[in-house]
Amino acid sequence: MKPVGIYLLIFFSVLCMATSSIIIRYSDSPAMIIALYRVVFTSILAASLGGTGIINSFTKINQRDYLYIVMAGIFLALHFGFWITSLNYTSIPSSVLFTNLQVIFVLLFSIFILQEKVNSWVTGGILVAITGSALIAGGDLASGHFFGDMLALASGLFVAIYFIVGRQVRSRVDVWPYTSAVSAVAMLILLPVAVLFDLPITGYEMREWLLFFLLALGPGIAGHGILNWALKYVKAPVVSVSILGESVGASILAYIFFRELLLWYQIIGGIFILLGIYAAVTNETKTKAA
Repeated sequence: MKPVGIYLLIFFSVLCMATSSIIIRYSDSPAMIIALYRVVFTSILAASLGGTGIINSFTKINQRDYLYIVMAGIFLALHFGFWITSLNYTSIPSSVLFTNLQVIFVLLFSIFILQEKVNSWVTGGILVAITGSALIAGGDLASGHFFGDMLALASGLFVAIYFIVGRQVRSRVDVWPYTSAVSAVAMLILLPVAVLFDLPITGYEMREWLLFFLLALGPGIAGHGILNWALKYVKAPVVSVSILGESVGASILAYIFFRELLLWYQIIGGIFILLGIYAAVTNETKTKAA
């Protein structure tokens, strides 16, 4: 496929991902129910895209890889549970920006756990992103949105661990069997949580079921699915940096649909976060090459 076509698909996938918080805001269902049915429909859609050979693909997955899949599913469930809940307590731009700090968490994991050396650009980028997040958190503390910010930050940590675990198995398992299996595990985690909190599992209006399905189809399959596919044709840092467009897209859509204006500290802090992540990710590859 020509590079222009690949980048157009990446742009489309980022746009689809940016709609996630908007769809969630339109839903009247509890956060855990939204998270539950997002992974339910994602698992079904991914299995369908896997075709008739997906059962055979599952039988070829070894025991160790299934362990990784279970771990990834647990952290995916935690990510969705915390992030979707955060949208009840903070603005869409703040929530998405804090969640996108997952890129920084992955880099910090590489530095402190894997003992990987990084250059000054990566270190500086991390510090700039952290400074931006502190600026937003400080402003949101005064406006009563700090709790939501921390939920989104925790969701960023969980999705970072999800990606780290997923890297251990994705090279051996195709994208659709992997996505279907991980989403199924997340479903098995979220279902008992919903029951524990006495949340109704059924009885929702058709509008709510449509929103659940759109979350899986748009941000789930067309968003993350296309980005996973693009990793075969473009370098990982290109995909990582492209995800930053989700913050911009979500902020624009939040204003169009809900008239959520960016406050001055969100604008400055957001610029710091996006620049910091960009500097860290683009220079991480140079470090490894050196």
